[in-house]
Amino acid sequence: MGEFKRIKIRVSAESAGMLLPEDQIARACSALHEKLTALDLAVVTVEPEEEAPVEFPESLEKELD
Repeated sequence: MGEFKRIKIRVSAESAGMLLPEDQIARACSALHEKLTALDLAVVTVEPEEEAPVEFPESLEKELD
């Protein structure tokens, strides 16, 4: 039989950018934490990171008004 080694796999991941209201950010982080925990992963941290603002083309801004 082959040799066994005790290992740990460390992963760093991030989601695609999301546009969320301020009051839903903590809920989104909590939901992700729960899903990762359900996969038997030891979650070290789940933190939101603010992205740079997105510039909308002028034509799209007029449609949104």
